[in-house]
Amino acid sequence: MEIILNDKSISFQIQYTKASKFNLDFSPEGLITLKAPKKSTMEEINAFMKSNSKVLLKFEERMSNRTYLSSVKTYESDENFLFLGKVHKLSDLLSEIPETEDGVQEALKKFYTAKTKEIITERLAIYEPIIEVKAKGFKIVDSPATWGTCNSNKQLTFNYKLSMARLSAVDYVVIHELCHIMHLNHDRSFWRKVGMYDKDYKTHQEYLARFGAFMTI
Repeated sequence: MEIILNDKSISFQIQYTKASKFNLDFSPEGLITLKAPKKSTMEEINAFMKSNSKVLLKFEERMSNRTYLSSVKTYESDENFLFLGKVHKLSDLLSEIPETEDGVQEALKKFYTAKTKEIITERLAIYEPIIEVKAKGFKIVDSPATWGTCNSNKQLTFNYKLSMARLSAVDYVVIHELCHIMHLNHDRSFWRKVGMYDKDYKTHQEYLARFGAFMTI
């Protein structure tokens, strides 16, 4: 959704909750989420957003002045890349920077693949006992279309770029795939299960959809 404040368009998403009050959530990447009571009207939502115009405009100004992150890379040492939702210079991620673009891409792919494997191993160890399921194994893959998959043999895959995302979004993907062990489709039972272990899963979906284009090498 959008609201105009001082001639500036502010984009935000609404998450309806059981709480009795409105609450604003700001992600480090610039995503604004309004957590609103279930029966809130659009008039009440707009009134709340306008009453917080100073906070919203200040946040948007800070985001407009943040370090620029492009989906098209130059592969210079000061080029920006994501790791766990934060911006890092190429020189921070690679101790030695190859001379060619192909070499840099290969080194970055190895870096993210290794980090994603470490993180997924850790997060599975946390969530498998909680959800009371056990995957038979997992692989880190280069997938242009998915963040993760689960097949009928309880074998999971995870996109090697997943370590570029913030940890809460990684957790969502892990929870999503573990829930597929019990429900292979995306029916209501599946989403209820996901919601049991990640109440903000819609926010994490939005995050991945919005910033996935910047999770590149």
